[in-house]
Amino acid sequence: MIRRQLTRAGIGLALLSAATADQLWHDANRYDAHGNECVYREKTDVVCSQVCVAKLSSCPPSLRPSCPDGQSFCADGDCHDECTEEIQAQNPCHCSRSGGKLPSEAQDLIPCLAIPNVTIQQFHTWDSQNDIRNACGAEANITDQSKTVGVWGKSWLGDDIAAVWAECPAAPTPNYRYTESYWIAVYAVNGALALYIFVWSVYKGFAEQSVRAATLGKAGSARGKLASSMGSVDADADSSLNKPSAEKLTVNSGEKALSSSSVDGSTDGASNSSDALIEVTRLSGYRNHVLGTIGAWFVGVVYVLWVCFFGVWTADYYGSLPGKHHGVSYSLAYESDYLLLATFLVMWGIWFVMTISLYILRPHLRNYFRLLTLPAKGEYVRVVRPLREIKVADEKPNWLQHHINVFTEWLQSAMRRDKEYTTCPVERTSEGRFYFTYQCTRYVLDEQTQQYAPYEFDLGSGHRGLIDQAGGLSSTEASYRLELVGPNFIEVKVPNIFGAFAREFLSFFYIYQIMMLWVFYIYAYWQVALVDTGVILLSATIKVVLRLQSERRLKQMAEQEETIA
Repeated sequence: MIRRQLTRAGIGLALLSAATADQLWHDANRYDAHGNECVYREKTDVVCSQVCVAKLSSCPPSLRPSCPDGQSFCADGDCHDECTEEIQAQNPCHCSRSGGKLPSEAQDLIPCLAIPNVTIQQFHTWDSQNDIRNACGAEANITDQSKTVGVWGKSWLGDDIAAVWAECPAAPTPNYRYTESYWIAVYAVNGALALYIFVWSVYKGFAEQSVRAATLGKAGSARGKLASSMGSVDADADSSLNKPSAEKLTVNSGEKALSSSSVDGSTDGASNSSDALIEVTRLSGYRNHVLGTIGAWFVGVVYVLWVCFFGVWTADYYGSLPGKHHGVSYSLAYESDYLLLATFLVMWGIWFVMTISLYILRPHLRNYFRLLTLPAKGEYVRVVRPLREIKVADEKPNWLQHHINVFTEWLQSAMRRDKEYTTCPVERTSEGRFYFTYQCTRYVLDEQTQQYAPYEFDLGSGHRGLIDQAGGLSSTEASYRLELVGPNFIEVKVPNIFGAFAREFLSFFYIYQIMMLWVFYIYAYWQVALVDTGVILLSATIKVVLRLQSERRLKQMAEQEETIA
């Protein structure tokens, strides 16, 4: 039974899909489906256009104004005690146009009395204008109105035409001249930023030529490697040399990662290490420049100005701008809601692209406004370490998972998210040695090789070596090791409350939420936007408080100190 009903339904759908229709080229709503002309229908309370003339004496007798004593007939079509400029400006025969937008033929037109609303017994929707003119002309006793009354913008006064129907055409869509003060400000600010970045890029390219040439001429001279330990290693030799404790730091200057070095256990030196930093890790040196610092601040200021720009447009949407525009909605867009919303969408799209670009380039932005130099001469050292995903050996992804993984890896590489970028400030030890700290390890500059490497001290390969050091270290040796290795202390940095909120709101989730909120505010959903803003602020506050508490507890555990008697 069910199958039979489904079969019938399928046949019915097939018949419907097979139905044909004849297309008739005609005016809309003039003919029915069979090609017959539609029956006329009555239309009531139809508004008549104003009749405009050059002199009131030219008005049809039924439309000639007659004002009470002491009053005058003004250009707005009514009697007033005085025809002020404000009243005269409301002339319906000017069709809301003034200045250069008002045709010269319409400048001297004045209205007659208004024609009462009419009822049209046979109203043709396809020829509505002629029906309205005929009905209104009959109501005003205008004879042969099709020849004696023209139409505004099409046929003006002259010859047999003594009056004009004020059938005002649609007002032209308002648009910017793009010479308004706020657009000039947009051009000036963003143009200045673009010019500054261009000038800085040219200067940066010339200033870094020598460093880049050194990079090409001698591998590793400008882009160093992080070594796993101190030792004497040569890229072209297999022998290991014994060196006095902490006299020389040497790292591989080639393109491959430094191998673990072996040094005689009877002296202080490097030991075999399984440190994760033995993988290829690139170093780049950077130094500040006053022009670059100005450029970095310039980018931040311009971004803040963009946020203020959207705040101004949002206030204008609700008519909340101070000054002469207060209480007038869309004043910056010539009181056109369409133009304001279109402007907002275009500018919001530009802002969105700019925000996403800054988010992607954030790890590189500050160093872009620094000058590249040799790591040994830099005020900062940038460490670039590949991020490698840990995969289960027996894991065999299916076709879809494989292609998703390939696309994800490509996207991460394109966005330069497949590497970890850490910029470390270069500091000095008490003896004047340069070093930087990366992942709780101190990397010291070797003055001979001009490369950074961590320092390690051999504590012996067996029990005998440990027993030999049972007497401890001398003060000189302890100070020496403290300088090169640093204190046996794990520092956990916890930001203050302002830094914690900044870190939270600079994440992609909050950036996305804030950008979406602007759309709610500008589209008259400010109540919803306020609720969402409150939820976001409450959520962020809770997360910041909980995270700070956890980090402070971790700091107490990691930095715990005990006094040994």
